[in-house]
Amino acid sequence: MDAEGGGDHVHRERRVSARMLAVVLALQNALVAACLLVTLYVFWIVQNQEPMKNVHIQFGTISGVLRNETLQFGLVDSKNTMSRADGNAGMIIINCTGPYVLYIDLCYKSLDLEKGHLNTTGTLQLQVKGSGTPRSSFRLQASHVKVCRGLHSIAFLRAKEQASLHLYSDRSFVMSELTVGLSYLLGTEAQCYF
Repeated sequence: MDAEGGGDHVHRERRVSARMLAVVLALQNALVAACLLVTLYVFWIVQNQEPMKNVHIQFGTISGVLRNETLQFGLVDSKNTMSRADGNAGMIIINCTGPYVLYIDLCYKSLDLEKGHLNTTGTLQLQVKGSGTPRSSFRLQASHVKVCRGLHSIAFLRAKEQASLHLYSDRSFVMSELTVGLSYLLGTEAQCYF
């Protein structure tokens, strides 16, 4: 009798554990399906949203910049809530207060043909109208070999300020190519502080 009663107990445990396993698997599958549905729903919402536009301005490449002049930008490749001042291709109107990244891709060299002559320098400055000190400055050392570099700097600018990029250089310093952009670091125009 003990043998028969023990066997019945084992079968009951197997049935209970089989039921538990089925419940656990069904619950796991339901959770996976719910996660998949939530993921697809969120993905669908994000896809249908209009992309937010960053506050920025990027100028087309200019060339042949000589010494001691404010850079004049003829072509604006891309912009959002920033623009050039009317009638002044060298002045950028700032519309949002906050930190900006100034990024520059440039090529320069010295027209001095002496090899080893390293005294030819140029300084590129981001200046704000009415301010005595530049917001950003890059010192460039030129030789007779063309040098191409990417530069960046962070500058704090205020709404309604007018900024320009100015080159101060020796007589033999020349920039052959220059691309400049300015991008707001706090995000989009929705987060713009005036």
